Amino acid sequence: MSIRQMIEQLTLLTDKKCGTGATAQDVADAESTLAVRLPATYKAFLIRFGWARVYGDPVYGVGPSVPAEYGLIPSTIRERYDAYPPLPHSFVPFMNDGTGNHYCLDTARFRGDECPVVFWDHEHEDGPNQTPEQV
Repeated sequence: MSIRQMIEQLTLLTDKKCGTGATAQDVADAESTLAVRLPATYKAFLIRFGWARVYGDPVYGVGPSVPAEYGLIPSTIRERYDAYPPLPHSFVPFMNDGTGNHYCLDTARFRGDECPVVFWDHEHEDGPNQTPEQV
């Protein structure tokens, strides 16, 4: 799916709330603070919307309109340092499943401008040694 198609599909959804968008500097600051490169499609989402709530599920973001509980930077830092099992530093959680698990960008495995999305299970029997499932 292209970035344009992704944005068009999100725009067409009826059960959503979106932010006003982030600046390129907001996105660059997030990459710098988290010490990762974000994929092109997620950057486009951040610049266009900043954050979203789709069918009740938050998509974390950055920018002036993002509610505190949907902030990408604090969510990532909290999952890296305060949660157990701690999130690997190459993972960027962008959506919580409502039970403490996260859909994450695996920024260690880029192909071109994109990286896979994986599911981090906070109750996985292998804890921090789990191999998250790609979704």
